[in-house]
Formats: sequence, C-alpha cells, structure tokens
Amino acid sequence: MEAAMGLMRRMPPKHTETALSALLSLLPDHSSDLLSQIDQPLQVLCDVDNAKEFILCEYNRDADSYRSPWSNKYHPPLEEGIYPSSELRKLEIEANEIFTVYRDQ
Repeated sequence: MEAAMGLMRRMPPKHTETALSALLSLLPDHSSDLLSQIDQPLQVLCDVDNAKEFILCEYNRDADSYRSPWSNKYHPPLEEGIYPSSELRKLEIEANEIFTVYRDQ
C-alpha cells in the first residue's frame, strides 16, 4: 500500500484515473483505502443546451446520467430521473446566477 501511494504521488494528474484503475485491479483488497486516499481530478461535461460545463459528481448523478444545473436535464438523457422540487430548482438557478457574477468579477 505504501508503494502504491508513493507511485500515485509521482504520477502526473492526467494519468491519475488510469493508474488508479490499474492499482485497483492489482490490489483489490486495498480498494477502499486507495479510493479514499487518492484525489482524482474533477470530471466535467458540457451542457449542449446552454454551452456551459458542469461538474460530474454523486450529487447530480442518477444511474449513469448526470443532471445539469443549467438546463435541469440529464446527460445522457434519462426518462425517470430524480429532479429537485420547484422551490429548490429556483434556489439553484439563483445560486448559479450569483456564482456567475462572482466568477466574472
């Protein structure tokens, strides 16, 4: 495990996902330790309706699809996905607008 962590510290970030996958197949007994200790780069997807990127994470995932906070649609499309309530969706839109102003300043 110590050698695996040393290897990952020296790995370029663009190869993290591939190297982690290889280590998980070599050390299946240490998978929970590896996944909890190794930071993986964020993955993003472009919402084609708004031409904006969004982060892929467990909070916006349903099955193998991810919900865009910009259009409220799943990518790839999902027929029966979980959507926020109308009140929560309004807050999400407002928060996105506030973050956009903050980012642009």
